[in-house]
Amino acid sequence: MFEDRGFQRVVATLGWTAMAVLVFPVILTIVVSFSGSQFIEFPPKSFSMDWYANIAKINKIGEATLLSLLVASLTGLFTVAMAIPAALAIARHGFPAKAMIVAFLLSPVAVPMIAIGIAILQFFVWTGLPFNWITLLVGHVVLTSAYPVRTIVASLTLSNPSLEEAAASLGASRWTVFRTVTLPQLTPGLISGFLFAFLISFDNYPISIFLVRSGVTTMPIEVFNYISQQLDPTPAAFSTIYIVIVSAIIVLVERRFGVISLSVRG
Repeated sequence: MFEDRGFQRVVATLGWTAMAVLVFPVILTIVVSFSGSQFIEFPPKSFSMDWYANIAKINKIGEATLLSLLVASLTGLFTVAMAIPAALAIARHGFPAKAMIVAFLLSPVAVPMIAIGIAILQFFVWTGLPFNWITLLVGHVVLTSAYPVRTIVASLTLSNPSLEEAAASLGASRWTVFRTVTLPQLTPGLISGFLFAFLISFDNYPISIFLVRSGVTTMPIEVFNYISQQLDPTPAAFSTIYIVIVSAIIVLVERRFGVISLSVRG
């Protein structure tokens, strides 16, 4: 019994340590955003909200944020649309080389983002296709495609196939069964997959930096460009707003659909 308690204490200590490592940068960013100093310092000697007003001085931040929102939204929609048939095949059917294909579909999770960015850059250079926001969209779809597959497979694993069989036995067509029975059961997986793809795309830098050209820029790139020239807390203020908005969205979606528990299972 004492050994079990000792083990539990070690696990709890490691868990709280890992949590602190993850949470501390967020707390640091929020605190620094209210600093009254002209430079980034922690802890702040004084407090001010001037840096929130200074966000507008980040070059093209409005235009870059809108483009990031557009690309991230389309990335989420496209990856979810492509993930549905892939997840159905993985969860419901057996086929030759299934393990190899599943590993290939999930490879973007394991491959470094920089390697993916270089590979996509070489592809577009080789094909001679123009670099624009569509190029950026393709790169982000490749990067995020694995996440909706995982969440939708998790939803299919938790779904009840007998409901689909019952609907089919009552004369419903395959499309009707999918639309009225299968798809509603996939809602948590669809939403969590979309959120994963959207958030990863929206603040992605390693791949975007390879695919943008003059006149096409994203929010993370402009923020990084600002940091390379200025060392004031303005990026921290922008990041704090982003953290608050994303946290609010996640809380609302979790309360409505319970996507966090599903993502953990996935």
